[in-house]
Amino acid sequence: MPRLRWIRQLLPPVVTDGIAATARWAADQVARRRIAPHRRLHLACGGHLLPGWANVDLEGPAAVIKLDLTRPLPVASQSIDCIYAEHFIEHIERPAAQRLLRECHRVLVPAGVLRLSTPSLAHLVAEYQAGRTGGWADLQWHPATPAQLLNEAMRCWGHRFLFDAPELEMLLHEAGFARTLARGWRASEHAALAGLECRPYKGELIYEGIK
Repeated sequence: MPRLRWIRQLLPPVVTDGIAATARWAADQVARRRIAPHRRLHLACGGHLLPGWANVDLEGPAAVIKLDLTRPLPVASQSIDCIYAEHFIEHIERPAAQRLLRECHRVLVPAGVLRLSTPSLAHLVAEYQAGRTGGWADLQWHPATPAQLLNEAMRCWGHRFLFDAPELEMLLHEAGFARTLARGWRASEHAALAGLECRPYKGELIYEGIK
């Protein structure tokens, strides 16, 4: 990538846009080939790799399939049984989250399931209103005041949009998921989706959308 930036500085935009588009296309082809053997997608996996899943993120070790999740998924329609994403959709703007979830709906087989875990805006507001700031001390987050808790939750760590339950349900419906179900931490009726959360439970919204 540093070399590509250097080339972009030397060539006119019309040429560099072509190079960037070609690089994106090539990356998508690699991702498509690596995802194709899998029936399960783990989006924004970070360092938490699930055995037997296509573990996807923008960067990471060699085992991670490199993909920009704000762009269309290079995955065949109706080819995936289940999709899991923990603490990702709050890092992109709502329109981008809607596009991603529409892509998830497209690639899932009929009755396929998308499972999302994301911070709960309602839980954070409740903590703010109660004046509690110590709920995340074990994660090394120590907001000094309730106001700082709420502001940091909304703005730090690259957060762009936090959801409450009605907003997340609305987003899932907009993406085409007819059925949405609130789930408990690490709990699911689908064996492949049970026990997946790797973060300690902090009042997150955990929802499954069924195609």
